[in-house]
Amino acid sequence: MINKLYFKDFEPQVVDKSFWKGSNYEPMSTVIERVNDWVRKNYNHDIISVETLLIPHAGYGDKDSTVKKINLHGGYVRIVQVVRVWYK
Repeated sequence: MINKLYFKDFEPQVVDKSFWKGSNYEPMSTVIERVNDWVRKNYNHDIISVETLLIPHAGYGDKDSTVKKINLHGGYVRIVQVVRVWYK
C-alpha cells in the first residue's frame, strides 16, 4: 500500500480592496473557522499536522493584524500568516 501525504493551505482572503489604501484581509480567527469547517467536513482523512507558515506578501495593505512588517536590517518585508493542514 502506498501512503501519500497531501496538504491544504488556508490563507486570509481579501475583504476590501482600495487603490489608495491597499487591501484589507479577514482576521486570523475567520481563517481558523474555515480550517475547522474543512476538518469537520473531511473527517475521513487522517489529519497528521496543522501548522502556521509566514510567507512573503507582495501587497501593500498592512492595516490589520493579518499582514505584518518585519525589519530585516536591509529593509522591510511584509509577510502573511497561512495555516497548512497535512493529511493522508
